[in-house]
Order: sequence, then structure tokens, then C-alpha cells
Amino acid sequence: MGALNGNQIKNLVREGRLAIHPFDENLVQPASIDLRIGPKLLASPLGPEDLGREITLNEKTPSYAIQTGQMVAVMSREHITIPLDLCSNSFGIRSEFVRKGLQCFGGPHLDPGWRGHLIVSLQNVGPEPINIVYDQPFFTVTFDRLEESVEPGQGYEGNHQNQDDFPEDQKVYILSARTTSLAEIPTLRENLAQLTVLVEEVRDKLPDPDAGLEINDEILKRLHDSLETPDDLLYSPEQMRRQLNL
Repeated sequence: MGALNGNQIKNLVREGRLAIHPFDENLVQPASIDLRIGPKLLASPLGPEDLGREITLNEKTPSYAIQTGQMVAVMSREHITIPLDLCSNSFGIRSEFVRKGLQCFGGPHLDPGWRGHLIVSLQNVGPEPINIVYDQPFFTVTFDRLEESVEPGQGYEGNHQNQDDFPEDQKVYILSARTTSLAEIPTLRENLAQLTVLVEEVRDKLPDPDAGLEINDEILKRLHDSLETPDDLLYSPEQMRRQLNL
């Protein structure tokens, strides 16, 4: 079993053995092919009071910003049909998104006979929002040739065959999930900034605790003179009690 190079991928598509619709030769790489972001997207809530959303990307709304900590599910624009003598042992997202902090959660591989749109879940673990754009090259898929073709009728026929929408369990999980602690970081930062402003405003309105406690020059002089008074001129404790009528 060995990985196909770019020319082999193109030839298989031209021959109709590997079906990729729509197919753009410009997206074929030396040993892989890039697939584009489709119109459907699931976005998890950003706070405990929010709800998740199903989003459609189009000309009016071509992009979506994935916030720090947020989980999003995306689907490829292309539909793939893998022949019985091929499989994909590697698919994920382009490195430019990984470098920004976008983490991809997908299946380990695509079996011979699988067909459908690629679906992955993503989470932004970076410090800034990450934009994804409709029709943007996003997924990267490699194909491997099997040493022996799978027998007809023995290819993949699992629950995700012919998938053209997000699985119901994925929809429920992402749309109704409570936000993670990571996703709350931007909200916590904003709340902390507001709290800091309020504390400063309250502090400005409080009286100065040291106001009125200044020691004037006359008192300082008398204190200094008392330090230089000879001991025999100082009151004894008994004399001080009598003076104070104690």
C-alpha cells in the first residue's frame, strides 16, 4: 500500500474511478488534494445564556469567526466517492489554520467504498478569533492504494455513508452544549475590565483616610523639644497620675 501522488489523483478523477464533485485540478497538491469549505456550519454557544446556531455561508454571509474556545462543525463542499482499491489514512485541515490554533477532530481514516461530504469538528485553542470562508481551501486529504482491492459489497456501508448533512448526535451536542471554560475567556475578560472600571469609580468617591491627620510645624517642634528635655525634669508616673486626677 502506498500514497498516491498528485498526477495519480488527477488521472483517477478523469477516469471516473475516484469521484470528487465539484473537482478543481488547481486544488491537487504533490501528494494530496485540498477540499473547500461548504455552506453548512454548526457553531456552539459562546456563553451559558446563549444557544448554538446552524449557519449557512453564502455570498451575503461568506465567513464566520470562530471565537477562542468555541467548537464548530464544518462540511466540505466536495462530495467524494472512494473506489474499493483505495482508502484515505490521512485527512485533516490545512497547516495555515493549525498554526493559528485551530484544532481538528475527525475520523481516523476513510474506508474503501465510502462516499459523502467530509465533516470535522473544530475548536479554536488560539488567543484570537479565526475566520473561515465559504469555498476556501480548508481540508487536506491523501489517498492510499490497497495491495488488494476490497470485494464488491464489502466496502464501507456504515452510518455515515452518503452523508450530506451533519449527524443528528453531532447537531445536538454542538448546538445544545454549554460553553466550555475556554470559550468563556473573552466574556470573563470583558467582565473583569468592567469590574475594574467600577472599582476605580468607587475608589475615587471614597474620602481620603489620611485627610486631617497632618502634623503641623508647631507640634513637630514641641515633640522634638520634649526629646531633649533632661530626665530629672520629666514627670514621674506618679506625678502624671496626679496631674490627670487618676
